[in-house]
Amino acid sequence: MRKSLLVSLLAAFVMTASSSEAQQSLGDVAGSIKLNRPAGEAVVIDRHAIGRARKTSVPASGVDQLNDAVNDCLVETRALYALFNETRDGSLFYRDEWRMQVASVGQRLESAQFKLESVVPDGRYVESYEKAQQGANTALSALEILRSAIASDRPVFSQGRTLCEQALRLLEEARTEIGAAARRDAAESTPAMINPIDADRIISSTCGRQYASGSQGYGDCVARERAALDAMRGRTGPGAGLDVESFNMIRNACRFEWPNSFVSQDQCERNRIAAQKSR
Repeated sequence: MRKSLLVSLLAAFVMTASSSEAQQSLGDVAGSIKLNRPAGEAVVIDRHAIGRARKTSVPASGVDQLNDAVNDCLVETRALYALFNETRDGSLFYRDEWRMQVASVGQRLESAQFKLESVVPDGRYVESYEKAQQGANTALSALEILRSAIASDRPVFSQGRTLCEQALRLLEEARTEIGAAARRDAAESTPAMINPIDADRIISSTCGRQYASGSQGYGDCVARERAALDAMRGRTGPGAGLDVESFNMIRNACRFEWPNSFVSQDQCERNRIAAQKSR
């Protein structure tokens, strides 16, 4: 019994000693790791490398993320351009307040550009995205010219202002193109089915504005609206001889133009399908 107890205590001692030695070894290894950089210098993070790593793991981003990123770049580029113009004659160039604003705007612009780099566009947004990237990178080039001027204490930065103007143009064009593509996506998207409760509400409201509830006119109106709704429910792009995108654009447009009348929606669809096929 005493022998077994002695063996157990000895084993526990060995395990504890081994654990302590392992921890000490890890501590020694960690302590021996040094950053090879000159004293006093900050550690530099390669944002482009981080961006590339993120792109391998993030799924395709939606148009909202892309639009937000481009808007952020545009806002900060406009702020940078305003700083260029504020000291066009060099009067503010030597003031600490103005230089602090340049530093603040510069950090936000870099953050916005990094946010844009993390977006992965697809489809019809690729070209607009590349234009936005070009605009953001041009704005960063303008920022570097201004920073260099401040570092050398010489107010020579006219080229930076020109680059900033180019960046604004590219970013504004990209945002316009993204908006147009988003509207086209929405127009081509499959319209949601109208549920029976909403359909009854629309029909009751439409017919109730024209006829007294329970009258013959009201009953006929309800019958026409329901027949039109049934006709649209049975209508498809292939059945109408159109591709899906063209058919969806027609249906979405007619629904938007005639939200309170299925009869008008149905007639709108018929007319535009016929016009599309006759082209």
